[in-house]
Amino acid sequence: MTPRQQQEKPPTPFLELRIGGVHVVVQHLPYRLIAVLSSVAGAAGGAFWVSGK
Repeated sequence: MTPRQQQEKPPTPFLELRIGGVHVVVQHLPYRLIAVLSSVAGAAGGAFWVSGK
């Protein structure tokens, strides 16, 4: 007898990192974090460019 609802495989993680005993899994790309980091990097790069150093 087969079940009516088939078992679905869990989604493939976006990033899986294993270093020694540390195992980090990121399920999806954190768009808000990337947006904030790129804004900060852009502002810092612009300030560096304007300062001329």
